[in-house]
Amino acid sequence: MPKRKAPKGTFWRGPVLWGRIQAEGGDLRWSLRTDDPVVALARRTKERDRQIAVSKFGDERKTFAEVLEAWGTHVTRNVGPRTAQRYAVSLGKLEPFLDGLYLDEVDGAVVGEIIDGRIANGVTNATIKRDLVALSSVLKFAQARKWRPDNPARDHMALVKERHEPIVLPNPDDIRRVIAAAPGMMAALILAAWHSGCRIGELVNAKHSQIDHARKQLTIIGKRNKLRVIDLHGWGYDEVFKSLPANPGKPWLFWHHDGEPYRTASGQFERLVNRLQAQARKPAQPGQGQPLPFRGFRFHDLRHRHAVDWLKSGRSIYDLQKRLGHTSVKTTEIYCTYLTSEEERIVKFGPAAEGTKSGTTPTVSSRRLAD
Repeated sequence: MPKRKAPKGTFWRGPVLWGRIQAEGGDLRWSLRTDDPVVALARRTKERDRQIAVSKFGDERKTFAEVLEAWGTHVTRNVGPRTAQRYAVSLGKLEPFLDGLYLDEVDGAVVGEIIDGRIANGVTNATIKRDLVALSSVLKFAQARKWRPDNPARDHMALVKERHEPIVLPNPDDIRRVIAAAPGMMAALILAAWHSGCRIGELVNAKHSQIDHARKQLTIIGKRNKLRVIDLHGWGYDEVFKSLPANPGKPWLFWHHDGEPYRTASGQFERLVNRLQAQARKPAQPGQGQPLPFRGFRFHDLRHRHAVDWLKSGRSIYDLQKRLGHTSVKTTEIYCTYLTSEEERIVKFGPAAEGTKSGTTPTVSSRRLAD
């Protein structure tokens, strides 16, 4: 097949197109790494514009890709691996919006295009906000290096409001059906989340060394690497944590195959729930009863179920706040929706508040206020 005509400013070298421009009095030639004339012309134009900018602005004008590379070295030394991975995923999604731009071109208009484009693709506001957090981290790094004066990603985050969907608690019978159908240690992982209120990431990264069997406590490494200690008395120690099998040479509490942690637990759980939902929707076969109803749920909903069970048992909402790792009790109070007014008074003010007439204000101890 004959070669197509090389676009202006490019030439063929073997099967690959190369670019050519005059730069600083010399003839600059480089591989465009493609045999597609359209792609080659775009890449040649981008590099030509870059060379013009270097000549006009000096070495101070950087591409976003250059800044991203420098930020990558910085961020891996200053955040945890999970945060770094989350940033990498978000920035990968934003690449089509940022590819080929100079750092100073990433302005409010570009960030607005990112938001509009992500919305058009059906992305939730919560995910868009996570994307902007990652981009803001890069721009904040650039600010600190005096490469740009502002951070439009941070400024736009306030405009993206997260819509909190109503919490739908999973039915305990449905949870038990999922546990019964779960393979291997997945069943123990589900039961542990229900009894402890831990997030899935906290459990799959937990190690045997984090369990204090004498005190029946589990130390968790939560968001932003904050530690919290969870009391397992009557909340899963005997049912789950007491007898979790260890794998020689591997530290993980929950593992599969050769002792590797459940890094893909979320996807496995979703497939399991989808299978049970499909079975529940099948029409009854001749001679068989109607399939039992089943309402699917997310793994994170086990945390919600635990929180409501905790409060329904009359325990303190302030203790629950620390147990779940919430920064503010205002976040924990979302679970009061599932309580009666009497139950809410008890979890906030203690058993002495039981029977307090509606409309009166119980005395709150200074200790509770300090919590």
